Amino acid sequence: MSVLYYRMPTSLLLLALFIPVLLINPNLSLNFDEVYLWPKLFWIYFVTLPTTVLVIWYGKHILYMPRTKALLLLLSIWGTLLAVSTLPNSAGWTGWWGTVDRADGVLMHLLYTIILIAGLIWALVQQNSQGLFERAALLCGTLLALTNILQQIGLMGTPGEGAVSGISATLFGGTLGNRGYMGGALALLLPIVANFVQRSHAWLWNWSAVILMSWAWAGSFTRGAWLAGVMGLIWLALWRRNQMPWRAWCAIALGILLCVATAKIRGEGRGFTTQAITDSSGRGVLWKSALYGVQERPVLGWGTPALWKAMNARTERELLDEFGTRDMAQIQRLNTRDDQAPSFLVTHSGGQREKVVLGINKVHNEYLDYALTYGIPAALMFTFLLGWAIWSGRTFAPGVSAGLVAYAAYLMTWPEIIRFAPIAWFMMGIALAGHVMQRSEVQA
Repeated sequence: MSVLYYRMPTSLLLLALFIPVLLINPNLSLNFDEVYLWPKLFWIYFVTLPTTVLVIWYGKHILYMPRTKALLLLLSIWGTLLAVSTLPNSAGWTGWWGTVDRADGVLMHLLYTIILIAGLIWALVQQNSQGLFERAALLCGTLLALTNILQQIGLMGTPGEGAVSGISATLFGGTLGNRGYMGGALALLLPIVANFVQRSHAWLWNWSAVILMSWAWAGSFTRGAWLAGVMGLIWLALWRRNQMPWRAWCAIALGILLCVATAKIRGEGRGFTTQAITDSSGRGVLWKSALYGVQERPVLGWGTPALWKAMNARTERELLDEFGTRDMAQIQRLNTRDDQAPSFLVTHSGGQREKVVLGINKVHNEYLDYALTYGIPAALMFTFLLGWAIWSGRTFAPGVSAGLVAYAAYLMTWPEIIRFAPIAWFMMGIALAGHVMQRSEVQA
């Protein structure tokens, strides 16, 4: 078929994938979802989904090829496991839609699989598909970085809950609504852009993009994002060890130095005097509760909201002790259902009373979260799928493969979020196209 036949839907899909990362509701609001979540949900379901289906329709002949059967079978089994897991747990609509503040239930995960298939088709039928994707990543990453850098130097603020809470959308935040999310997105995109600019002409714009993205990535002041970016760049260097020019590493180093200088001059950034770099930032109680829940229901999990259900099944004193509450003379549980946030009225030995609410409903480790919510088989299939994509793309699309390594590392300490997860799943499809091509060569 003519390349022109695919040009329009594929161009629309690139636009649909990258716009949500930069999308924000400009209206001032104290509701976090109104500012960050709902605009992205609208775009994903009403723009990204139709264009994704359009790309699959135009390239549906790819799905009938024998070499795609193993991947489609894996995705079908995985999606079935997710759907079936909602039944014994009586998760209902919450299991399909997700919690109100995240909307990342079974429906969103099925959408991820559709996006992956679209990425596979796109990489196989679109001429110069990797170059187009890398250019889109460069543009999006640069714009995302600018929102963070302008906040670092005090020239831009972000509306919403984070503007007053000091936790999200701070001076080191970004349009994704949290500096950890922003840093994770840049860790995902940075290896792709670094791989692209070292293959292109050394235009000032290209190298400036690497500098700006490195600056903002460092400016996330988030250890998980730092680790993810480093792992992705190491993987890229491993598979392009003879082709990465020194100026690529110099551009990354310069961006990091600019961030350090900015933080030093303005006296801002993350200080490690009050929080050690090895501290779990409150994740300990999440991880231990997840491990407890996985042991109790290993096959089909607990259903959404799995973390709250597992927490509510544990003893109050043990849970609060892991949360950091001390000197507890009496504990009164306030929540009445197991799908509500665990909340307690704690009376201390001195008579003081304290209300403690464990409001986080997502394990900050996506592999554990899959096992807790959908069961160990679903978690293993997700891990295998991600690893398969990373390995398949290592030579076919090294920048994309490195970005997926960063994503895999990021998911060890952060949840998989819809704010940039669709991009990652599309990348998985691109990388898996390398496996399809390798099989074609063998059969030929």
